[in-house]
Amino acid sequence: MSAPGENLKINGDRLWDSLMDMAKIGPGIAGGNNRQTLTDEDGEGRHLFQRWCEAAGLSMGVDTMGTMFATRAGSNPDALPVYVGSHLDTQPTGGKYDGVLGVLAGLEVIRSMNDLGIKTKHPIVVTNWANEEGALCAGHAGLGRFRRHA
Repeated sequence: MSAPGENLKINGDRLWDSLMDMAKIGPGIAGGNNRQTLTDEDGEGRHLFQRWCEAAGLSMGVDTMGTMFATRAGSNPDALPVYVGSHLDTQPTGGKYDGVLGVLAGLEVIRSMNDLGIKTKHPIVVTNWANEEGALCAGHAGLGRFRRHA
């Protein structure tokens, strides 16, 4: 375990490998990605993310909009959770790192804390917002942000 106040580092190689593994799903034009909401590619990316979360000891919840909430329990069950994340889905011509970096960086923070034996008082929730980009239906983009998960 690191000393209090010591700068902590994530495993950059593992984060890079995760980004590159996710980028294989729904390759797009000019090196980007095409994982539009509710497509087979989106589903494949979600399943991969869930496998990684389960391997890191996280519990998975999904709300009615399809937003995923991967939770690492804290030592105080009454403490408010800390949320981090973004989205795994893309626009039809999405960039390779747009959204996915926020989700996988959050997962890497948890993986690194696990590696270092760091416990937290508050639960940490890595969130994959469903249809954050609004590619499926612009009129309903982002509604998953406002729904509570159980």
